[in-house]
Amino acid sequence: MRSGVLTVMQDDRLMSKIGLPITDLAPLVIPLPGVQVVDDSVTVSLTLAGLAEDRFCLDELNPVDLVNGSVSFAGREAAPTTLADFLPAILRKVTIAVPAKPSQAESDAAVQLSTALAARYRGQAPEVLVVPLAGGASAIDNPSLPLERQFVITEGAEEGLALRGSAGVPQLLISGPADKLANQVRLLTDSSLDMAVGPKALAEQLRPDPAFPGNSTTLAQLGQPSLTGSGVAPQVAIALDQTRFGRSVQGYRLHLMGSYTPMPNTFGSQLAASVNGEQFDSWPSEADGVIDRWVSIPDRLVGRYTSLRVSLNTTGYTGRCHDYRPATLTIKGNTVVENTPALPPIPAGFGALPQAFMPTMQVGIAPESFADTVRAIRLAVGLQRLSVMPLRTDVTSVEQALAAHDPAIIVSADGWTDQSVTLPVSADGGRITLEGPDPGDDPQTTLTLDPAVRFGSLQTVFDGQRSLLIATSNGAPAQLDELLRWLDSDPKRWSRLRGNVLVAFPGRPPAAVMGRMPPSVGGPMMSDSGQGLAEGRNNSAARWIAVSVVAAAAGGAAAIAVSAWRARSRRGPVDPTSGGTS
Repeated sequence: MRSGVLTVMQDDRLMSKIGLPITDLAPLVIPLPGVQVVDDSVTVSLTLAGLAEDRFCLDELNPVDLVNGSVSFAGREAAPTTLADFLPAILRKVTIAVPAKPSQAESDAAVQLSTALAARYRGQAPEVLVVPLAGGASAIDNPSLPLERQFVITEGAEEGLALRGSAGVPQLLISGPADKLANQVRLLTDSSLDMAVGPKALAEQLRPDPAFPGNSTTLAQLGQPSLTGSGVAPQVAIALDQTRFGRSVQGYRLHLMGSYTPMPNTFGSQLAASVNGEQFDSWPSEADGVIDRWVSIPDRLVGRYTSLRVSLNTTGYTGRCHDYRPATLTIKGNTVVENTPALPPIPAGFGALPQAFMPTMQVGIAPESFADTVRAIRLAVGLQRLSVMPLRTDVTSVEQALAAHDPAIIVSADGWTDQSVTLPVSADGGRITLEGPDPGDDPQTTLTLDPAVRFGSLQTVFDGQRSLLIATSNGAPAQLDELLRWLDSDPKRWSRLRGNVLVAFPGRPPAAVMGRMPPSVGGPMMSDSGQGLAEGRNNSAARWIAVSVVAAAAGGAAAIAVSAWRARSRRGPVDPTSGGTS
């Protein structure tokens, strides 16, 4: 580039205007004098005006990127004095304290609190730490640090929420009888919390959770009121997230409504619909520039998150540097989205989580088990980070969860003995059994290890009516805990799980394994990226897929691409489960 000027605006106010450094990969400091904080956040627009070198065009394959970004600020966190101010805009760590032998109500409240906070701070993924209270204590000994919050949950006659402690940031005590404890937790995510302008409050009657959209809705109701792209060949991406529908989905069918710039006679053009780069429908453009068409997404392309890309593909001479007036493509918010429930879920295995556990899931743990409460929280928080909608949980005993008809998380850390549910991977001493992908094929593969090896596992099962997520081991609870810590250490790892079993052996990174899967409704099982994990019945039915789950660095900085000649809307949304920013 010959030159580049970066302009920073907040609404219609100019914040700063600076030139790009001549040297590539050079530091760039962007001042934000007088920036205004609105609703606990700052939004600014960065626009680059660039001029290419002589006889060169600005190359959209090599845009100007701002990388390794960070924000510098000054000040001190103000200690909250009311419940309305207790939850900060930025939260780095959550500490939840429960008794060393928590009651079922205390465990239930702790799980609900952890998922509620994970939903509220989904983009930040704060660390969640669970600690036991000393005998009879109702407070945590260590004080809270900046951008951290501490919660104490106890069952008792005193009911409500109360700030405790006068030095620094106070702790929040959540207490009440067994049948009312969970309702106090719900206040923290209810809009009425803004009216709790005192240090204590009692949640009596709260509004029910919002309903899911059902079989038919519109893009506007899904939070996409209008999608627009500009360019020589514009395109927009429609985000279809199964968790927003609150169930496993198949049969996406959309009535696309919108418009586009009519093409001149010297151009050829058509509209196309694609998922994961695979075009499944196309139709010729018309002179009126109106979009009014039904499209159906094949089930084999449906994932937890599906990005439907609508494109206006053009041919013809567009000028030396594509300097003809760009076309505009718009998909309106009144576009209808129809869907039907998927049973068994699509995709199968880990790809069905957490939508197959919605709207409500049981969480089965051992009675008065602090360790199982911690495990349940790790699992529930991991699933919540995959969902754009809050999860509803209900902690019960293992027996109650198995006997119920709802989807369930089952924590059985010492081993699995229930004969009513066959796990994809099981162990008996040194003998490990892998069930076949389909009950109609070769049923099992068996391995005998000498000496016997202990392992922890996370396994998904579909029993014909519901989905189960079972956390267990072959007599090695510590190995299961290590597996859950590994998953929790990087929020991206949950979204990258494939297959239906994750196994962790001592001294080795966890590996994804595929055992018996539910029958496929729409073809091969698909990952969110559209890559099949199962190739059908022609392959050996009992086949280990020794795919190590590779962890990516949990980058704290976002890469921002800025270009004057490429509209931001052309990029489309980013998969919210991937840890990116849309």
